[in-house]
Amino acid sequence: MKKALLVLLVVGAAVYVASWFWAGDEVAATAARPWPEGMGTLDAVPGRYPPRQENEAARNLGKLAARFAGNDAVTAYVRREIARGELAIAEPPKIADVSAIRELLLREPVEWERNIASEHGGLLPKVAMFQSLMRVLITSALGRARRHEAAAWDDLHAVWNLTKSLDGQPHRTPRLVALSMARAVNAIAWKMPLPVPAWFGEVRDRDFVRPLCETMQCEDWWKRQYQIFLMKPLARTIDRDRTLAGELARMTDCEFQAPRASDVYELDITWQRAFRFRAEREATANALRARAGQPVEARSRCSDGGWSFDRTTLRFAKPIALVERIDTSMPLTLRVGE
Repeated sequence: MKKALLVLLVVGAAVYVASWFWAGDEVAATAARPWPEGMGTLDAVPGRYPPRQENEAARNLGKLAARFAGNDAVTAYVRREIARGELAIAEPPKIADVSAIRELLLREPVEWERNIASEHGGLLPKVAMFQSLMRVLITSALGRARRHEAAAWDDLHAVWNLTKSLDGQPHRTPRLVALSMARAVNAIAWKMPLPVPAWFGEVRDRDFVRPLCETMQCEDWWKRQYQIFLMKPLARTIDRDRTLAGELARMTDCEFQAPRASDVYELDITWQRAFRFRAEREATANALRARAGQPVEARSRCSDGGWSFDRTTLRFAKPIALVERIDTSMPLTLRVGE
C-alpha cells in the first residue's frame, strides 16, 4: 500500500512538473510571430529552403577538386598576402593547373544538395574542398596579378561564384565557409590589375549580417522540429532570438559589440567577422579608387569610423581588432602606392 502510494505521488509530481514546463501551444504561438527585416515566421522557414538535388556541375567540380588537397605552403601564402597591407605581391608557391576548375565555375552555376533537416546541411564533408579550391584559385590570381595580367580577375570571379553557390544554404557551417571565402576575395581584390570588372560590384554589396540572422532563425526552426518535448525554455529562446535578430539588423558599428539579448545565443567570432567585413569592403573599394586616381569616400557606413587617404596610405579612423583562430583578416591600413 505504501509503495503504491509512493508511486502515485511520484507520478503526480512528474505530471505536475511536466505541466509546468510543457509549452506546446506557447511554442506554436511564438513560432507564428514574424521575425524582423521581412524574415517571416519560423513556420515559413521550410518554404524558403525547399529540397534541392546536387546538379551535374557540382558533381564535376567535386571530381576536379580531388587533385587539390590541402597544401600548407598555399595556405600560408594566402594568409600572408591577405594580412599584408602592401600593394606588392610576393612570389606564390607552385600549384597545379586550375584552368579546368576556373572555367567550370565561370561557365556553369553550381548547386549543392539542400536539406534543411540535415545537420550542417549535409555539406560538412565538403568544407575542406571549398577551402582548398578557394586558396589555390586565389594563389593563381595573385600570381597572375604579379605579372600584371588582367585575367587574374577571372580566378577571383571563380572563387566568388563558388561562394555564391552556398547562398541558399542556411546552416551555420556553409554560412561560415561563404563568409570566409567572400572576405578572402575582397581582401586581395585591391591588389588586382585595373580596371575593376563589373561583377565585383556584387562583392562590394554583399553583407553577411542578414544571412547570419536567417541562420539563427533556421536553427530555432530545427530545435522546434526535433525537440521531443516542447518546453517553456524553447519558447523563451525563440522569442529572445527574434528580438536579438532585430537588434543585430539595426547595428551600424563595424566593431562588433554584443547586444543585450545575446545571452541566449552564441555570438561567436563569426559575428565580429561579419561586422568587420563592412569596413573591409570599404577598404578595398577605396584602395581601388585611389589606384585609379579617383577620390576616396571618406564617409563610411560604419557609424564608428571613416576613411582618410594621404596619397600613399589609406586608413580607417580606428583599429578594429579581431583575434583570428583560423582565417586572417585584411588590415584596415593599406599602402596603396608601390
